[in-house]
Amino acid sequence: MSDTPQPADYLVNLAIALIDSGLDILNQDNLSDDQLKYNSALIPGASLGRHFRHVSETYEAFNQSLRSDPYDALHINYDAIMPPSRKSIARSVEACREAMTKVREGLVALHDCEDLEAELEREVEVVALSPQRQELKSTLGRELWFCSLHAIHHYTMIRVIACHELLPVEFGTAPSTILYRGKDWKPPVVAPFTLKAKM
Repeated sequence: MSDTPQPADYLVNLAIALIDSGLDILNQDNLSDDQLKYNSALIPGASLGRHFRHVSETYEAFNQSLRSDPYDALHINYDAIMPPSRKSIARSVEACREAMTKVREGLVALHDCEDLEAELEREVEVVALSPQRQELKSTLGRELWFCSLHAIHHYTMIRVIACHELLPVEFGTAPSTILYRGKDWKPPVVAPFTLKAKM
């Protein structure tokens, strides 16, 4: 294996970095179960925990495909019905932390495989229920990229819910935006506002 990072290394390292940024939030001493399950007023029906759960479940669906028999065709089903025990991920900081840590371990194992470039080029069949069952051809690399973009999307909503309370400004920001802004970028100072009801 070469010591020079390859494109596949960057792809997996990005996914690991995204999980690490979520774990940084979940490892804060002041984050409580009540905060995790707090129902957002800005995004009705949302909570920090529900968004973290969705991130972990999507990456976990990806990781499950890697645990299949190496001679079997690879399948990813993001719409698979999860067990009732998954609800604790959205309600308990500890359960959420464990789910994200399990995802991280799967991604690290992927990164340590013998030929990462070839592994990410492997064909995978994505099962979608929309609501008719569909089977779509893809590759592991493309699906890992999807999982990472999906995580950024949910992290952005986590940032909205916890705005100015818990999160660093980079959280939920696409890597290309961070590069564009540069290391000296600071968020603008915005005066608070209130929404006025229509008369």
